[in-house]
Amino acid sequence: MANLTQNRARNYPEFAPGVPKGLELGLRNYWYPVLQSETLAGGKPAGFKVLGELLVGWRDASGRPHVVRDKCPHRAAKLSAGRVLDGMLQCAWHGLRFDGEGRCVMIPWEPDDNKLLREISVKAYPAEELGGYIWAYIGEPDKFPPPPLSECVPEELLKPNSFIWFRMPHDVWQANWLQSLESSDGFHAVMLHSDSQAVANETWTGGRPKKAAVPIAKRRMQIAKTSQGYRGIALDPDGIPIHHGHFIEGWKGERWTLPCLHTIPLRPVPNAAPYASRLYQFPIDGTHTQSVRFLTWRVSSDEERTKIEKLWNEVVLHRQIEVSGEDKAIIETLGDLMESRSEEYLLFPDQDILMVRRKIADAFLAQREGKRPLPGKEALVYPV
Repeated sequence: MANLTQNRARNYPEFAPGVPKGLELGLRNYWYPVLQSETLAGGKPAGFKVLGELLVGWRDASGRPHVVRDKCPHRAAKLSAGRVLDGMLQCAWHGLRFDGEGRCVMIPWEPDDNKLLREISVKAYPAEELGGYIWAYIGEPDKFPPPPLSECVPEELLKPNSFIWFRMPHDVWQANWLQSLESSDGFHAVMLHSDSQAVANETWTGGRPKKAAVPIAKRRMQIAKTSQGYRGIALDPDGIPIHHGHFIEGWKGERWTLPCLHTIPLRPVPNAAPYASRLYQFPIDGTHTQSVRFLTWRVSSDEERTKIEKLWNEVVLHRQIEVSGEDKAIIETLGDLMESRSEEYLLFPDQDILMVRRKIADAFLAQREGKRPLPGKEALVYPV
């Protein structure tokens, strides 16, 4: 894989070590969960930024979401400052109106059949709604036609009767997306999350679980090679594992999936139902990352749903807030992408990070050759 990346990149300029110029702004021609569904409520447009582009989303008269460039082609005002009328997006400044395909359907001072309507448009991106998110396909759909969204999302979002999931609020990290992605390596958790994740090895019966009694100063780490890459295992002074909840073996799918999805299976307390953390991290611009996380359980009855809601409210939500905050805080200490890549000294467990870096760079460079690698269904199955 290294040779493949090196051969492709030989004549391609770099933005930072191992980063082809342009990759700092993300991988185009993929589906991204750009907004939570409730953001497009009340018949108003919502502006946002993804992959360095200012965009605006709204719902048409039937409730279907649409996403276009957030700039009126007339005088460059933001369309997100406008209004939605009859399911169309109208610029607040001079009243030009656009449909979900980006076509101009009205110029207030011109007749409805004026030829100018065929000449003025705003760039539109395919958009769909699924699982409580508005998904947008950001790229060049004429060159790389969007695959069905159903083929590009985690399995559980297509089976709401068999799963329950909880969405965390969207979060903005002040770091490049390539740095943010690396917050989820397989061995940092036992140190960075030594207090927020480690719990006593006792069966959970309700409420906040007891913290692990072993002080951090007396903990050590074992690096284990698993089918999903290297994992860190926290040990007490006698070499007995401390419960952090991470699966070492026995799970399916990929830990990291194009374009920017991390999957981490966890059992938060001993004997509790396992869940999967699904984390999308993609660029807002070159120095800010959008983090989108949801956590999901397999269920088969209303009784199980009730138990999972209790586990979520009493254990997992608090844990996830702490863990996400710790990941964000440490990543924001790295400096810019050039600085962090130039000054690092990688160790043997970082082989997984190098693999992800090569995979991302290969996907970016492949598009320069007219190709676009896509995740297979086997990568997106529910892991446990």
